[in-house]
Amino acid sequence: MHMLAFLYPAAPGHRFDVAHWKEVHLPLGLGLTDKHLGIRPSRILLFGPGQGGDLQADSAPFEAIAAVIFDDRESVERFSTLFAFEEAAQRLSADFPNYTAGPPAVLVSEIKEVTDIDAMIERFYEGEVK
Repeated sequence: MHMLAFLYPAAPGHRFDVAHWKEVHLPLGLGLTDKHLGIRPSRILLFGPGQGGDLQADSAPFEAIAAVIFDDRESVERFSTLFAFEEAAQRLSADFPNYTAGPPAVLVSEIKEVTDIDAMIERFYEGEVK
């Protein structure tokens, strides 16, 4: 699996509008992706609003993250070209002020799921000095 993640910046005094993000911006992005690229993600994970590691709302570098997941790298690469289409770039960019402090940073990555949690913990204990 591969993903393109949108990391929405935190800004003092700004409240990230989760309802607008989910109910307006996400359908807009998905519709434009289908219209211009003819692809659909296998799933989307939404994180946020977030807190920093100290559990304080104003200490997080990002207010929210959207991980758009595809089954293959080629689809992620294709998805990353969406802003090359003038309609998509204009409509999505124009909507940013309605829910976020600024345009998101973008991260493309392969996803590696860790499912052998118990085995990893056992390896830890095997290596502990008694």
